This record gives sequence, C-alpha cells and structure tokens, in this order.
Amino acid sequence: MNARLRGYLVLAYAAVSMAFFFFISLPVMLITGSGDLPMWFCRRAWAPSALWMAGVDLDIRWLAPLPDGPAIFASNHESALDIWAVTAAIPRGVRFVAKKELFRIPVFGWYLALGGHVKVDRRDRGQALASLAAAGRKVASGTSLIVFPEGTRSRDHRVHPFKKGPFAIAAAAQVPVVPIAVAGAGAITPKNHIAVHPGTLRVAIGRAVDPRDFPRREDLLREVRRRIIEQHLALGGLGGDVADAVAAAGLEGTSGREASA
Repeated sequence: MNARLRGYLVLAYAAVSMAFFFFISLPVMLITGSGDLPMWFCRRAWAPSALWMAGVDLDIRWLAPLPDGPAIFASNHESALDIWAVTAAIPRGVRFVAKKELFRIPVFGWYLALGGHVKVDRRDRGQALASLAAAGRKVASGTSLIVFPEGTRSRDHRVHPFKKGPFAIAAAAQVPVVPIAVAGAGAITPKNHIAVHPGTLRVAIGRAVDPRDFPRREDLLREVRRRIIEQHLALGGLGGDVADAVAAAGLEGTSGREASA
C-alpha cells in the first residue's frame, strides 16, 4: 500500500476510533469523574489496533521491573506513534502532560480535559509553573504520568535536549522516573508527513531513577536522559549528545547552540 494512502487511513481510523472510545466512556467519566476507563480502552484497544493498522510490529524490551506506586515515565519523542507505543507498553493506568493547544481540538481536547490529563501553557511561565504544581499534586496522590521531555518530535531521529519541567514534577512529588527509549518510530512516520511506512517500533523500559539520589533537578534530568540515550543506542537508534542535555528555556527540543545559530 502507498505510504501516503496508509497514512491517511491510519489518521482517519485514529480519529473515528478515538471518538468512539471517548463517547462510550463519557457516561462513566461524567458519573465517576475519572479518566481510568478511556485510558484502559486506549491501552487495550485503541493503541494496539491503530499500530496494527499502521503495520507496526511493536517490540517491547523490559530492562527492569516497574517500581511500586506512581511514577513518571519519560520517553524520547520520534513520532506521533510514540503515544500509542508507550501507552500500550506500560501495564498500568497513566495520564499525559500535554500542551494546551491539544485541549482545543474537538473531541480529543474534551477527552484530555475530562480524562484528567495535565495541560501546560508553554508560552506563559506563570501558568506553566501552576500546571507543574498541579501535576506534582496529581502524581503524589497516586497518578502516573507519561512525559516527552524534548517537548516536540525529533526531526532527525536523535535524542535532543530535555526540558526541566517533568523533572521538577518528579522532585516535588518524590516519585521515581522511568526512562523509556523509543526507536524506529521516526522512520515509520516522519515528522510533518502524513505517511506511514510499516516497520518495527522498538521500546526499551529501563530501571527507575530515584529523585532522592539527585537533589538537583538538572542532575536528575541528565541521568534520565543519559539512560534513555544508552537504551536508544542499544535499540539501534542514533542516541544523542550526552553533554548537551538541557534545552534552553522556551525552546523545546533545541539546545542553546541551535537557538543561537
């Protein structure tokens, strides 16, 4: 099948099936005030079926058992497929930290808002800090989060510098950070292209990092990113520059050198 045609088919299926699972979950969400049911559908049905439609063979590699209790799952970001892959790989209920623009999308935005996902306004520092504080309280109360610290998808399939926000959440809530590497997704669905090339998407879930061992959040960021790069290379990915770890403020997915170039 033509890659562009498959891309449009996957996109159409994703939209229709997401709306279906949202609306059948809506009564329960409104009654209980919980987003657990739609996330269960996402993990067990939506993500696996969408990956199958895309012709993706999901290869999950466990490098260590998951920690008990809530955690922050931090992953590099190659493609839109990462969301399905990571959700399908993690055997527990999770929520996402997502930019506020996604909450404006009809149906999808409603799902995010009602499902208890965390909205972050990256253009307003005050609102961003308030969102991070709310996320910290959510995690401390028992909710695990999936975060993509690069802040945007990689164009060259490499692991780019990380934003500090997710690690501030981990430090405030004192919950472990689980490093996740995703490799192969960028080749299957390149950024800014509606095209899908069937292939293998590899996910490696590493040993959790305890924030108590890294009192400075920047040190926690560097250790988690170092492990993700190590796992990415082991999966056949391109890795990234370990030294250039922290993204400049307000510049997701870029380094200071890139920002000044």
